[in-house]
Amino acid sequence: MPTIAAPAQTLLGSDAVAHVWTVNSDGSPQVSVVWVIAQDDEILFGTDASSQKAKNLSRDARIVLSIEDEERNARGYQRHLVIRGHARIEVGPDPALMDRLAVKYTGLRQHPLALRDSPSSVVVRVEVDRLSGVGPWIDETTAPAFFGG
Repeated sequence: MPTIAAPAQTLLGSDAVAHVWTVNSDGSPQVSVVWVIAQDDEILFGTDASSQKAKNLSRDARIVLSIEDEERNARGYQRHLVIRGHARIEVGPDPALMDRLAVKYTGLRQHPLALRDSPSSVVVRVEVDRLSGVGPWIDETTAPAFFGG
């Protein structure tokens, strides 16, 4: 498992939300916005087991997360991080994780939604296979000029 580079860790530590892409049963893409946190070499987020993303990941663990940075690179392109990986679902609530996410994204000490303690909540752990995008998390000297990898 690759280590998440320090610049990527910094973006993941910001309040930028992640767009999560999963694969529907018919092969079409499904996207949703989630709050994420990096923990060691994994990316974590919470959701309800009945959500489409959780259903999709239970069937097909492939996942892509896209996180936009506020900065632009030297060429003027918006920096963004793309994470390709595989997800593992842990069944059951994790109030501590949900509260960490709430502090990060809202400043609240406790997550405001029932998802925090719901028996139908799950934690999604993303094992990173590859980082790409535009930013210091990739080698821009070898990446394609426009897409950044």
